[in-house]
Amino acid sequence: MRFRILITIVVFFSPGNSSRILGFFPIPSLSHQRIFQSIWKELSLRGHDVTVISPNVLNEPDLNKLKEIDVGFVYKMMEEWNVAKKISLENHQMRSIMNIYTFFQEVMDIELEQKEVKSITNNKTEYYDVILVQFSHIYPLVHGIASKFESPLIGISSMDLYLHAHDAVGNPTHPLVAPDIMLNLHGKLGFFDKISSVLHNILYRILYYWYALPMADKVARKHFGENIPYLGDVEKNMSLILTTVNPIIHPIRPNVPNMIEINQIHIREKKPLPKDLQDYLDSAPEGVVYFSLGSNVKSANISSEIRNIIIEALSELPYKVLWKWETDYLPNQPYNVLTRKWIPQQDVLGHPNIKVFITQGGLQSIEEAICNEVPMVGLPYITDQPYNVRKLEEFGIAIGLNPGTMTKDQFKRAILEVAGNKKYKERVREAKAILTDQPMKGVEKAVWWIEYVIRHKGAKHLRSPAADLSFFEYFLVDVALFFVFCALLLTYVVVKMIRWCRCRSKKGLTKEKAN
Repeated sequence: MRFRILITIVVFFSPGNSSRILGFFPIPSLSHQRIFQSIWKELSLRGHDVTVISPNVLNEPDLNKLKEIDVGFVYKMMEEWNVAKKISLENHQMRSIMNIYTFFQEVMDIELEQKEVKSITNNKTEYYDVILVQFSHIYPLVHGIASKFESPLIGISSMDLYLHAHDAVGNPTHPLVAPDIMLNLHGKLGFFDKISSVLHNILYRILYYWYALPMADKVARKHFGENIPYLGDVEKNMSLILTTVNPIIHPIRPNVPNMIEINQIHIREKKPLPKDLQDYLDSAPEGVVYFSLGSNVKSANISSEIRNIIIEALSELPYKVLWKWETDYLPNQPYNVLTRKWIPQQDVLGHPNIKVFITQGGLQSIEEAICNEVPMVGLPYITDQPYNVRKLEEFGIAIGLNPGTMTKDQFKRAILEVAGNKKYKERVREAKAILTDQPMKGVEKAVWWIEYVIRHKGAKHLRSPAADLSFFEYFLVDVALFFVFCALLLTYVVVKMIRWCRCRSKKGLTKEKAN
């Protein structure tokens, strides 16, 4: 600890090491913002001047190199629009993507109107050594802030990437090797799965490049002026992408040099639990079931039908239950269930009496469970959660259920199986050994690469030539059309020759008969 403090002091006071960094992380989701918080905190501790726009600010007074602009008012928009419910109820992938795009576009539009944000974007003399943006979902307007400054751009994702993000740096997106996360496909695909993945690759890109990008570009020009570059060109000029994928959940894929995989970036050292939670967990040697659906899919917002199924199942367990429930009152609360509006999840999962973690399948929650060797029961709702839970099942560290169709008995059996069968605990230990065996921590790796881009002024030498190819060039559509044209031309010539030969043959026969 003393060594780290000494290094921080040396870096802080070293001349020439301080860079000016701007971060734009606009999406109201606490679990995702925690990923970015750890990065901008570490950058400021290393002596960089960091300015961040976010709905979740740290407000730590000792971080005197950090300026935070709080846009947390957008959480109210998220509740009013009921984003998680709208996305979870949508069965059609493209409509689900459009729901995500529509909401986040509106959120960013309003954030960019705020006075403190405009004081940055309207400052024509301002300069930044690098700009960091939240980059994963379909919200190209996030690049608008980078269009104003001639600075290297780094995208940071708190989950696996959508197709357009891979396109930005020319990363391979083979529809069979690594299907898009929205499709919930993995492993050896069936024939119709292959067709679905190929069609999704085409339809998604049509939606993104011919609809989402042009619409976002119009909004960007409203905020930043007509002289900015096209947002698609700004995105293609990205220096680096940091993505929080891990080898337990995500498929192994070839990456270009400026696609950097990081994980466990939010994992921190354990802190003492509040006394009431410590006493509750200590008093349950038979075990405790921890239940949380995360920050986006709140337990208090689930339907009464699903809630009653869950309550009935929990009441019949031989374990105590700690449930993250976001209101003051849980209807028909069982005697063995304790609720709290907020729970320090990493610290709770680290308690030795936790038997099972009932989770929505968010990537950050999964990493916390694996690092604490806690097997899971998955109740996935939105975005990448169904995919994540299926991968956990394949690895043998969880049982997944459909929260919309599960019965009380299915839910109860799943919890008892995971809690009572030692194989789940053994497999999660194996998963931890794989996940944590890395040369450096995720946040250290992220900060090193950000400083690398600053040192090399954009690190253009890492850029793949594939990033400059159009959709038609990259997928050899023009070459394929040329071969199709040649085949048709050859067919036409052959048919004409056959007809000509037949015609000559008939004429020869006619003359022979006449003679």
